[in-house]
Amino acid sequence: MPVIAFENLGYSSIYSHQFLKACDDIRASRNTRETRMFFWSKSGGAPAPASSNSYFFVRPSRPNHDASTTEFWQWDERCHSFYWTRWPGKDKDGNVIHLPQYNWADDAWPTEAERVVRFWMNVGFDGMVIDAVNWYVGYNWEKGNRSITQPIAGYGDTFSQPEGAGAFHTDDPVGWITEGHWTNLQDYGLGIWWEKDNHPLVESIEKGDPRIFETALRGYHDRVVAAGGTLYATVPQLHDEPRQTLAEALLATSGDLVCYCSFAGELTNPAPAISALLKMRRRHAALYQDSLRRQIPTQDDSRFYAILRSSHDRSERILVVFNFQSTQQTVKVDLGALDGHKFLDLSESAPVGHPGGSVLSESVPAYGFRLFLVR
Repeated sequence: MPVIAFENLGYSSIYSHQFLKACDDIRASRNTRETRMFFWSKSGGAPAPASSNSYFFVRPSRPNHDASTTEFWQWDERCHSFYWTRWPGKDKDGNVIHLPQYNWADDAWPTEAERVVRFWMNVGFDGMVIDAVNWYVGYNWEKGNRSITQPIAGYGDTFSQPEGAGAFHTDDPVGWITEGHWTNLQDYGLGIWWEKDNHPLVESIEKGDPRIFETALRGYHDRVVAAGGTLYATVPQLHDEPRQTLAEALLATSGDLVCYCSFAGELTNPAPAISALLKMRRRHAALYQDSLRRQIPTQDDSRFYAILRSSHDRSERILVVFNFQSTQQTVKVDLGALDGHKFLDLSESAPVGHPGGSVLSESVPAYGFRLFLVR
């Protein structure tokens, strides 16, 4: 079983020995390796230590967002100075405190960050997720590559992901693959959890319109895959079994890794019909992450959805047919869009044979799906 570590290299605990030593050194006016790991100011009204509004954010300007309430200079009595903070936390007594941000502008912290990455990769992990990397002050592509992605890649076929990257509209997700050399992104094209009205996958199912889902995949997922990256998506909770099954089936056949990683107490297991589909993914290269996807027309693409998945080496093709409606429907797939002569129903391992003519006509349950091996 591959094991992936989740790490944050952007902020420190207030109890960290590095921060405590830095505090003592700052108070004594000593310039040390530890002091250079953080940002300091003698004034709470000093300018931010950096500025950026795209890819790497420092006090970004966004609608309905006041960055000054989260990013500011925080006074510390031990340091007798202000340090730059962005994320709140709690101390050992449960009181809200403000965490010191690491200084990526100086080489002291990036060098230490690389040591941290190599330490955990040497333990034997198969990759790392780096939390909120787009909020690291002073971070850039060159430093990230040198201290994070290149070290991780040096351990072989590994996984690396910048958590939160590609979700802020101004940072094109492809850049994280081509410039940052990360291997995986969360598929924020299908939904951004902190944005109330930005959930195309759920919207598509609730409105019974697959075009919303397909548009989202084309704008985000397909572009990342074309750049050489992979994606994962968190499974939403829809609170009724048929639509929940449809949501999970769409993700499982999209090429995304499927993550049952909702908040505690929410969805943590596949819907009953999905376990077999997830196991099927392992057996069929056409359902792998690096496979290609192409929409195939149906008699009504506003109600039904058909996708042809082709393995990266073109050795296998699978046609997936979805019914987005609340009743059983006959879905007609335009065979003129593909060169196929035999169709094997993968759920029943039964050949459909050549349907004759230019249409594959199959009954699909309410909010259901069917998979056919195409030959």
